[in-house]
This record gives sequence, structure tokens and C-alpha cells, in this order.
Amino acid sequence: MSVEAIAASVAAPPPRVTDLGPAMPQAPQLGTQVQFESAMHQATAPQAVAASHDVPPAVKGMLDTLDKVDGEAKGIADYARGAEQSDGKLTPGEIVQLTMRCQEFAFHAQLSSSIANRSSDGIQQLFRQQG
Repeated sequence: MSVEAIAASVAAPPPRVTDLGPAMPQAPQLGTQVQFESAMHQATAPQAVAASHDVPPAVKGMLDTLDKVDGEAKGIADYARGAEQSDGKLTPGEIVQLTMRCQEFAFHAQLSSSIANRSSDGIQQLFRQQG
């Protein structure tokens, strides 16, 4: 035997042999099947919707802001459709008006996004401090 073969046989650990049982039982037990069916029934059952008076004021304010942004988007779309139906010829004043409304919408959307991100960061920091 060469020196390299002896060194390789000494350096390599012997292989491990372990006897593994089955990964999962082949036939589900009665209790497991009942638990699964119960969980599936609970997951597919219609959830009761909370009444609007149960919404905290902060969440209501946030949803109102999102509704306002959504309303602005619909207003801009309606204005653009109306302008498009008027023979496709916009006056310079209409172009400025549409541009201004689009910029206002973009500002409100960005502001809402920034508030949501900062709120999320604050909640994450709160959880880190408690953990």
C-alpha cells in the first residue's frame, strides 16, 4: 500500500448506518383524520365580518385615506375619459388641469405609502423591543 492510500483510509471516518422508521404512518389514525376534517371545515367556514363600529379610529382614518386616494384615481380616470371623448383634442388648460390632478394623486399615493411603511417599521421595532 502507498502512503497516500494509508493516509486516506485513516483520515476518512467510518460510514454511519442508521435505521430510519417510515417518514409517516402509512394509514392515518382515526384521530388524525378527524382533526384534519375539523381543521378543513373551520378553514372553509365563512368568517363573521366585524361591524364597522368595532374598527379602531386609527384604522378607520387609514382606510379613509386609502378611499380618498382611490377616489382621486377614479376621478382622474373619468376626467381623462371625458377628455378623450371630446374629439381627442385637449386645450392647453385641460392638459395643465389633468397634469396637476395626476401630480396631486401621485403625491397623495406616495404620502400614504410612506405613512404605511413608517407604521410597519414602528410595529416591527415594537415587537423587537418586546422580544
